[in-house]
Amino acid sequence: MVDRVETVCPCCSTKLVVDVETGEILAEERPKVDVEKSFEKAMGSVKSGSKRREAAFSKAFKKTQNLDDLLDKKFEEARKKAEKDKSKPQNPFDLD
Repeated sequence: MVDRVETVCPCCSTKLVVDVETGEILAEERPKVDVEKSFEKAMGSVKSGSKRREAAFSKAFKKTQNLDDLLDKKFEEARKKAEKDKSKPQNPFDLD
C-alpha cells in the first residue's frame, strides 16, 4: 500500500508529497523563480498600481451615485408587493 502521494499544485506548480493517512503535507518543492524577472514584474505592478486604484475608486464612486436610485426602485417594488399581499404577517409568539 502507498503511504504517500506526490502531486503538483495546478496554480503554482509546487511539487507536494502528501501523507495518505493524515492528508498532511510532508514535503514541498517550489519551482525556481528568476529574481530579476520577479523584481521587474513587481516594479511594473507598483507603477500600474495608481491606474488600478483610480479605476477601482471610479467604479465604487459610480456605484454609490446610482445607489439612491437603486434603493428607491427596491423600495417601490417592496411597497407594490406589500399592497398586493394584504395578509397579516404571522406573529412569532403565536407559534408556541
